[in-house]
Amino acid sequence: MYTRCASLFAMFVAALGLWACTKVGTTGGTGGAHPWTQAGVLRFAESADPKTLNVPLGTSAVTGDLASFMFSYAIRYDEHARPVPDALREIPTVANGDVSPNGLTLKYKLRRNIKWHDGQPLRCDDLKFTWQVVMNPHNLVNTTDGYRDIKDIDCRDPYVAVVHMKKLYAPYLQQLWGVNGNAPILPKHVLAKYNDDKGSFNTAPFNSAPIGSGPFKFVSWQRGSEVRMTAFQDYFLGPPKLKEVIFKIMPDENTMLTQLQTHDIDLLARGSGLNWPRYAQLATAPGNGLRAVRVDTFQYAHLDFNLRRPILQDRNLRVALADGINRQEIIDKIAHGSANPAQTDQSKQLSWAYTGAVEHHDYNPQKAREILDSDGWKGGPDGIRVKNGQRLTFTYSTQTESNMGKAIQELVQRQWHEIGVDAVVKNVETAQFFDNNPATGTLQGGHYDVAGFSWVAAADPDDSPIYSGDNLAPHGQNAMFWSDPRATAAMNDALKTLDQARRKADYAIVQEELTAQVPTIILYFLKEPYVYNTDLKNFKPSPVISPFWDPWEYSI
Repeated sequence: MYTRCASLFAMFVAALGLWACTKVGTTGGTGGAHPWTQAGVLRFAESADPKTLNVPLGTSAVTGDLASFMFSYAIRYDEHARPVPDALREIPTVANGDVSPNGLTLKYKLRRNIKWHDGQPLRCDDLKFTWQVVMNPHNLVNTTDGYRDIKDIDCRDPYVAVVHMKKLYAPYLQQLWGVNGNAPILPKHVLAKYNDDKGSFNTAPFNSAPIGSGPFKFVSWQRGSEVRMTAFQDYFLGPPKLKEVIFKIMPDENTMLTQLQTHDIDLLARGSGLNWPRYAQLATAPGNGLRAVRVDTFQYAHLDFNLRRPILQDRNLRVALADGINRQEIIDKIAHGSANPAQTDQSKQLSWAYTGAVEHHDYNPQKAREILDSDGWKGGPDGIRVKNGQRLTFTYSTQTESNMGKAIQELVQRQWHEIGVDAVVKNVETAQFFDNNPATGTLQGGHYDVAGFSWVAAADPDDSPIYSGDNLAPHGQNAMFWSDPRATAAMNDALKTLDQARRKADYAIVQEELTAQVPTIILYFLKEPYVYNTDLKNFKPSPVISPFWDPWEYSI
């Protein structure tokens, strides 16, 4: 989620050249900085408050975005969604001998000049330790996907991790110490004492004051206000061009817009289509010195059903609810064109695994009413349907801080009401919504009926961490508790082959089952807005997981 190079990796990137970015804005003036620009200091904001700075324990995109500044990954994905080496000297492939033909042995060759922010060298033992952290059942990590398929890691050469797999795992590149695996490389010398059978890792001081090896060092975290980072002069790719990065925590998007207008921030990240007209207007107004862009992404908005709720176990009801949603109205009125409508988890614009040969649930309220009538749900005196004395009502949850999510919620609530369904709003803050603790986490604990949010997906079409019956929450991210044998078998098969045609057939099955069984209603793929100071140079957002793939190159 947050879970696509020659030879082996060609199958991951066949369609990635379709990445696109649209932009509007004024120029940067006559070459001098704006008076409000702080030279060498980037101030950026998202409308999210991190619960932790330790990535394996995080479940919201903001934790991963901050990690892009402070940590190193095996590889990153550039602005064209192409894999590029990060901590590695080269991308492991069959062609260069770093991947065995059967996919069971992987060689991760580390750069020799990587230092942790405390000066210690980063070595193979750190990769092995990260794997052990992820696999420790006492640690509240949100996914073990890929890592659980590792048999052992040989660190006889301190700069080469020889990874022995139990079985071939096709999307290893993006998952193992990758941006989709929710685990950058972690420092063994700092965290080893916390990786115990008491769950000490979950409350380690590191979680709020991390030591990484990325281009920027952690300085401070003023909860609810800001996270400060400073340039790491010993960064292995050279000193960053920025001196300091300040992430400002904003309660909502309106506050971000205000701070953008007053020039208290330089970059509004992960904006919503809801405000695209305002972004475009700000960017084109003379004197504002702003640029607005929209980036095609693998991120998709959806409504998930908690299938442990008896009322939602009825497939006919879920189909009717899908038929009762007008996606185009959502895109036109709320996203303002910043989205592409979707029926499945694969982007028609970006994914080589996309198929349109599935059951479509286009807006058809009359059909939805007929399905509900046939299913025994009859109209009640207040317009809400009733069956065997039970009203057709359930809760609908999204993030309190998400204006976009709440706007969609209001529109869907009305659309469902028109077919006789009562969706009751029950929103929670982002930290609780994505909390890994099943006792308190809305999703991971199954404390919801219907949940609306977005998956920040990866380039490879594998979505087994969120849809496989082998990955049910709280030990996986399948918080719908959907266990479809045919879909799970197809996902498992796709993970153990390097044959793209076979994988494409497998993912067609998954898409067929998703649209036939409707455990989730996929609304659209996002064209994500960013608005930034025209003095900010070299900002080229990636469409994969986190936009901040090369922050050491930014300058202002």
